[in-house]
Amino acid sequence: MTTIEPSATDLRTPTRVPALFLRPVRWPEEVATITDIHNESRLAAGGLSVRTAEGFLNAYGHAVNCDLSKDLRLAEADGRPVGYARVSWGDEVRGDRVHDQAIFVRPDAPAGTLDAVLYWAEGRCREIAASLPADRPAVLGAFLGLETVATRATLEERGYRAVRYSFGMVRPTLDDIPDRRLPDGVEVRPVRSEHLRAIWAAEVAAFAGHWGTTVQDGGEAGWEEFRNDPLNDFPLWQVAWAGDTVVGMVRPFIRPEEFAVFGARRGWTESISTHPDWRGRGIAKALIARALAALRERGMTEAALGVDADNETGALAIYRSMGFVERSRQTDYRKPFVVGEAES
Repeated sequence: MTTIEPSATDLRTPTRVPALFLRPVRWPEEVATITDIHNESRLAAGGLSVRTAEGFLNAYGHAVNCDLSKDLRLAEADGRPVGYARVSWGDEVRGDRVHDQAIFVRPDAPAGTLDAVLYWAEGRCREIAASLPADRPAVLGAFLGLETVATRATLEERGYRAVRYSFGMVRPTLDDIPDRRLPDGVEVRPVRSEHLRAIWAAEVAAFAGHWGTTVQDGGEAGWEEFRNDPLNDFPLWQVAWAGDTVVGMVRPFIRPEEFAVFGARRGWTESISTHPDWRGRGIAKALIARALAALRERGMTEAALGVDADNETGALAIYRSMGFVERSRQTDYRKPFVVGEAES
């Protein structure tokens, strides 16, 4: 893994906030710092999950259209890390080129930290956009780790608008799991290493038309991230086959780090997808039921998942019917911009 060291001339960039500086992140040495800021920010906003350093190493190690030496910045107040931003870009299958800004600040960061970090992130996105062909409409996207009335107002003042919502959902008990059966000719098989590429390809195909999916998502970096995900727990996976075709899946996982944080033995029923030609036949519900039972056998007492609230395949209604209830909400913000036109 390549080590990223800040250069002597680009170590500390002053901001408009007294004693607040931005600098490049020493990667991967400072992965724990990024992890801590992320978790503290998300938990303060009611988030349902806890990320690990191993997860960040895998995700950032396979980042697409993101140069960590230039696109990742740490905010320090009087030498204490209080926030970070990471920018990247992707061409959405629905047309736009989205320059994403993931911004996380600690709840006790000095006033103005979010605005200062966002100012840097927008500037970096504009530099990137200017280097790319102008063959698509360009938009700025923003995702806030600490989403509050105040932080939302900061984005709105800079011209961002909420365009999409996602929910964190919890099934507070693993009792009374519905009895759902797979259609005739469909079966769940044990996951073997030689199946992984087909499983990944099926997942990519299932999400290909969804909001936010980019044309870069099916590349080799995505495959490597999938294959090396530290959360992979093959005995928990529920992958349905019809002959040689993967027709649906749920890929549960468990983060033991979350047990003490949330006071429950929570497992996750995530990466839920169904082959487009097999939707509407009850496959997702049957696989979710199997996943819940598998988590219960591991000693879990509740389950969680995340969902795009406006998913066109009706995912939200399916999850509600399986006993999940909304516990948190996250917003995706966007605004159009003209490449080369600076923001104040």
